[in-house]
Amino acid sequence: MKRIFSPAFQFYLGTILLVALIALSLIVAGPVLAAKGGGGGGGKPSDGGGGKGGGKNNTPAVRVEGAGDSIMRGYNADCTRNTGLFDFLCYGGGDQPENSFLDGTNSAVLSIVDRYVALDSRATGGKAASESGSEMRDPGKNNFATQATAIVSAASQPVKVVVELGGNDICNRSSNTDMYTDAQWQESVDAGLDVLVNGLPDGSTVYLSSVPRVQDLRGVGIAKQTGNSRVNCESFWATYDVCSVATASDTYFDAISERQRSYNEILAARALDYNAQAATTGVEVTAEYAGDSSLSVGTYAFTPNDMNGGDCFHPSVAGQNKLSEILWGNNPYQ
Repeated sequence: MKRIFSPAFQFYLGTILLVALIALSLIVAGPVLAAKGGGGGGGKPSDGGGGKGGGKNNTPAVRVEGAGDSIMRGYNADCTRNTGLFDFLCYGGGDQPENSFLDGTNSAVLSIVDRYVALDSRATGGKAASESGSEMRDPGKNNFATQATAIVSAASQPVKVVVELGGNDICNRSSNTDMYTDAQWQESVDAGLDVLVNGLPDGSTVYLSSVPRVQDLRGVGIAKQTGNSRVNCESFWATYDVCSVATASDTYFDAISERQRSYNEILAARALDYNAQAATTGVEVTAEYAGDSSLSVGTYAFTPNDMNGGDCFHPSVAGQNKLSEILWGNNPYQ
């Protein structure tokens, strides 16, 4: 094909077009750069700069972190029976994190993180530090201080820490004589709180869930199995040694009740003490328990429907929802 323009003219024409495109891009980009605070204008809106209409949202997204035990892990939550040959396929599976009251992804659970997402779509959450079997006290059982250290290590922005521990501190005891004393319990609570308030970024919060009514397990389980041939709580408890101090008999009912109440009172008292230092530490602390006359995880009387039918110990999906509901209702950090 015959060439229409000389190489020199083509080069000249191309240069003109390139200059024109650069000029056009600068004209279009100018307002965008100005809106983002480019150049010397500063990225953040001024303090008096006008509410919802003014500029980019620089508030960090909510991040929720959990310190907890098998309840937080959603253990056996959707198991409904335990007497059939294949029922083991459910209760033997253990953790069901998708059914957790904290951050469960199952649509059947309205988790605490779900509730934060409803307020801010950027909200996220996790419970990587939690582990089934954890105690508040025993360092050999991924205790509060250990989990607090993991949460601090992972925190790159202010976080809302939800602490759910204590049931195993009662269940792992063999009788009333080896229950943790008030001094031992407080020492363990303080150890975890010290790590959090001294290590978390300023603006973080710590929310202490109360210890549930472990003393009610036997009564609720017997009610659940009554008239239901697919559930035998007493047999399961005895076979797998499930919190025998509470489920084997009512012998220690009063002793467990006294310890559970005292542990919750200590949580409330220590939260007040640590929160009084918030201006210095930059971390607020509150307890969900506010006495026996107020609804809390520690005062709620769980029903047979709130207990799963697999191990007759952990919350069902309905129970996980109830935990989320109560904790959110008492949560000052919304």
